[in-house]
Amino acid sequence: MFMTTRRTIRRGLLLLVACCLCVPALGQTVSDEDVKLALIYKISRFVTWPTTPDDADSTFTLCLAERSVFDLAKDRFAGRKIRDRDIEVQLLTSAGDNLAGQCDVLYMSRVKQERAKDFLERASGKPVLTISDEPKFAENGGMIGLSTREGKVAIRINVGAYESSDLTVSSQLLELAELVNDNRVVKR
Repeated sequence: MFMTTRRTIRRGLLLLVACCLCVPALGQTVSDEDVKLALIYKISRFVTWPTTPDDADSTFTLCLAERSVFDLAKDRFAGRKIRDRDIEVQLLTSAGDNLAGQCDVLYMSRVKQERAKDFLERASGKPVLTISDEPKFAENGGMIGLSTREGKVAIRINVGAYESSDLTVSSQLLELAELVNDNRVVKR
């Protein structure tokens, strides 16, 4: 059963990527950013945030650290929901933006290492899922690092980072990713 579930999830993610890559045949172009935004959407569905009484009426907020993908993200997430909450895309405009309570997911695309470090420090210990496509992001304290190589998408998850933030990542997603900073004791 475990292997069947793992195969089903893997096939689903591969189907998503394949669908994204087939869109050019319909006259549209698909960038790496399109694929990464689709992955952020799928990954977010496998993460559980701590709940508060206000969550039922609130939006699910995807915060972006850079303007480069803002318009694309607004377009891709328009009308979509995560955990029965409408998705809102926000651009973080100042270094003083409060991440907790404002962001459910923080995506840092093409962010310089110093700026990424600042965002990670501000998100540390808070229920904000941090995702980036920067090399070594998960090794440097980020929660989820995305990369594409030779047409394949790789997901790296920093277990210590998400555990310290009160987020719960589905074991199904953990099975598909390469784990970093994994000090959990696994009972068999």
